[in-house]
Amino acid sequence: MWRDTAANACDNVPFMFSASGMSSDPPSESHRLTLIALATLEDVLSQAHVGPVSRSWGVRLALSWLQHAGVAEPWQARQLWQQLASERDRPDYEHAAQYIETVQLTATLDNWRAKAGVSHGPDDWARHHRVRLLAPDLDPRPGTPHLSCMCNRYQPGERKRIIDFFDVRLLREFNEGPPIVHPREPGWVVRQHDGEVVLEQMTWGFPVYVRGRVGQRGQQLKPKPVNNARFDKLGSFWKRWAAMPKYRCLIPATRYAEAVGNPGSMTTTWLSLKSAPIFAWAGLWTDSDEWGPVYTAVMTTNCAELAHIHDRSPVIVAPGDWSAWLSAPLSDLARFDRPWPAGDMAVQETQVLWKNGGEPENANLV
Repeated sequence: MWRDTAANACDNVPFMFSASGMSSDPPSESHRLTLIALATLEDVLSQAHVGPVSRSWGVRLALSWLQHAGVAEPWQARQLWQQLASERDRPDYEHAAQYIETVQLTATLDNWRAKAGVSHGPDDWARHHRVRLLAPDLDPRPGTPHLSCMCNRYQPGERKRIIDFFDVRLLREFNEGPPIVHPREPGWVVRQHDGEVVLEQMTWGFPVYVRGRVGQRGQQLKPKPVNNARFDKLGSFWKRWAAMPKYRCLIPATRYAEAVGNPGSMTTTWLSLKSAPIFAWAGLWTDSDEWGPVYTAVMTTNCAELAHIHDRSPVIVAPGDWSAWLSAPLSDLARFDRPWPAGDMAVQETQVLWKNGGEPENANLV
């Protein structure tokens, strides 16, 4: 029903806005209409952060115009419209669902503002790098479904190298796993078990259901893997795990990837350490009913030298601090909330399209 309504509204957008006293002379008038549409949605986003939202004709018209102007992809507009219907005033509304939807709503508008060439103030440099969250390259429909978040791709390295590097025992026998790990795929995790540190394989991403989101037949949609945890949320959203050392872990990685470039043609950039062949990425883990043992990777604000790639970066733990991450009380973890020094980061830019998997030819050799 909404698609038909939106399509009809889209056809009449120039006329309806003209009735407000503005002409429809392109291209300046089109830009003005885009600004009005974005401002309308910014107001709605502010409401969504604190409670329920009324999905008015103004919102429909704004979404329709942005599609008409080529700023919004149809799937993005439909997703935002559905998210605005969430019952945020319900006492049983999932905190996890609100966390996901807040990230997605903000990222959608960031993406549209960037495509429209609209500045957003002093923090525009950071917003520019967040347009990637819901860019067409990261359309959640194809491939492994996941929450479009900060880092969605990394290489763990070979199992034997990991065991030797961390000097750990394999908890039980597992398959080697994929050379490049994506959300909902198995990856290696170093954690405490019965007084010793072991290596185990888990699924990347905590399963979270978005309440109110159902399929065409009314069925509950599959959970989304939340594969990144912001450090500044360890004391709130992630506290139930972060506050208990037994649920902290280290994620072995040889390098991680970020999508760089303009939406629609993003390429893959890999980052690694110059000083070590493998590093420990701070993480959290738990047992889930849906996927068994799962883990998520902790992210922090990136250093200024690498902010042009992304405004967030993994929390990398030095070997001398491995024990502290796995055992210290939550109040002592603040010192880990910093990016790794830029001088020790190796950046490898590639022409491999992110939407094609971002897999380099030598993936199995790393």
